[in-house]
Amino acid sequence: VPVRDSRGYQYAEVTAGGVPLDEINLSTMESRKCPGLFLVGEILDVDGRIGGFNFQWAWSSAWVAAAGMC
Repeated sequence: VPVRDSRGYQYAEVTAGGVPLDEINLSTMESRKCPGLFLVGEILDVDGRIGGFNFQWAWSSAWVAAAGMC
């Protein structure tokens, strides 16, 4: 489907990209490439629908990382 227009910056919501999840130990959120580095939230390549999903991902991944640091 060809793109004809956008809804403008007022409706702009999406960014994409980040550290791929296969580079992270998802049970601890620790980097596989740099041990001792824990990555959470939007630094990772996770996209969700608008409506609070990014907040939930940030909080949940931080909780997993905090438990993984112990």
